[in-house]
Amino acid sequence: MYSQVILVSLLAAVAQARFGQEQVPIPAIAAVNGGSPGEAPTIAGAAVSDLLAAANPCVKLKRGDQILAELGTGADSIAAAKGIVAAEQNFNPFTFSNPAICTDPSLPANPILRGIIPLIDPAVNGSAAVNALSKKTLTTPLNADGKSIADLLKENGFTDFRGIANDGSGPVVSGDPVGASSTTKAAAPPAASTTAVQNVAQPTATDSGAVDYGLCNPNMDFVAGRPGRKPDESTFLPIDPLTKQGQQDALNPNIITNRICDQLTNVCQSNQAAKDRCRSCQAQIQALGTRDASTAVAWNDCVDNGVQIVSVAVSDTPASTAAPAVSSVVNVVAASSDAGCAVTQVISIVTVTVNGGATNVAVATPAPVSNANTASGSNVQTFTGDLGAPPVPVQNVGGARPFVVNGDSFVNFSAACQRSCAVQHNACANAANAGGNKAFSVGDCGNQENECDKNCSNGAAARRQKRFIRVYRKRV
Repeated sequence: MYSQVILVSLLAAVAQARFGQEQVPIPAIAAVNGGSPGEAPTIAGAAVSDLLAAANPCVKLKRGDQILAELGTGADSIAAAKGIVAAEQNFNPFTFSNPAICTDPSLPANPILRGIIPLIDPAVNGSAAVNALSKKTLTTPLNADGKSIADLLKENGFTDFRGIANDGSGPVVSGDPVGASSTTKAAAPPAASTTAVQNVAQPTATDSGAVDYGLCNPNMDFVAGRPGRKPDESTFLPIDPLTKQGQQDALNPNIITNRICDQLTNVCQSNQAAKDRCRSCQAQIQALGTRDASTAVAWNDCVDNGVQIVSVAVSDTPASTAAPAVSSVVNVVAASSDAGCAVTQVISIVTVTVNGGATNVAVATPAPVSNANTASGSNVQTFTGDLGAPPVPVQNVGGARPFVVNGDSFVNFSAACQRSCAVQHNACANAANAGGNKAFSVGDCGNQENECDKNCSNGAAARRQKRFIRVYRKRV
């Protein structure tokens, strides 16, 4: 028994030294007086692995249940069980940018442990508020009826995590390992290969109705060289200042799409149609699985115009191990009109070469329902900064969606103005990255965007347009 206690103490010391966590609950578990002789140290030794980065976050919740079931419900046992449930689980910052959280609503099963939320690494945005709440839940747990710990964190405004189910699957995947090594093994020629061709289809009925994003712009961008990133490393981030406040950029678009959809409820004052569209687009982006510039384009088309994202599978049976390659993409535009109403249809013809043979796949794309407004009007964007790109006009054309930026219409001036700033920022960032430009950096472009955003909120034009909206709505 003494050797087990010594071993547990060493393991706890190693855990503390390796992970830098302020409180590791292993010694408290080992010190519980209940259970059979040596049982508490045995459970404590096993619990060390529950806090490792690779562990399923649901395991430590089951460990809390095990402590109460096998060591009893004495004060020391309850404290130890609560400690493992609330403990901060390590994650590898070289692989992921956020912690893993259990999504199983049945865990922990013991009612004594329900409603306790875990500590989060202090390096994660928003962790301070969560950690303060975590300490409170040790004595005043949250209402967890039918809810997982992931649900409780979302309800309290924290969404920067990877949700992992009890079986190890997860709806939120934070990204492929950065710099992970790989090995290549010789293999027999595959039986078949499939090339996924991205395209769009007409929106479903759930996208119908007036979509109003309120105070926010739901778009995101994919930009290289953000602060703290390598010059050639591109990441996703919301373009709207209100939406991205406190949010770090991410390699994984699903982190950003989730943030945008959450903010529609939290701060944007969006209507239900906008929230429904956002969640639909979020699921489609997750299913798409891409992490490049096309992902941001697909997302923006989906949230702006209700354009669905689908994959068309093209299969063939190769004669060798040669990888299929897309050789060309041709877009053909066919226009027709009926009673003065023009309908534009885009047909994408994708030529896929598989082991020397070509397969043409034509996919028709019906024109999506659009919020676009191409009418002309007076430019109410008063920002004059022109670093890397000129200011982008915001046209006031009147009507229910009076503000237009590059053909997209908005109800609110602030959202339209911020879109203008974001479009200018993207053009500036592209110019900063082009040809090794040394005159200015992407960071300088970001500073310009911040100044542009301030002008959207505080400038004289902004105040006039806000008054215009109030008067117009009263008249309507």
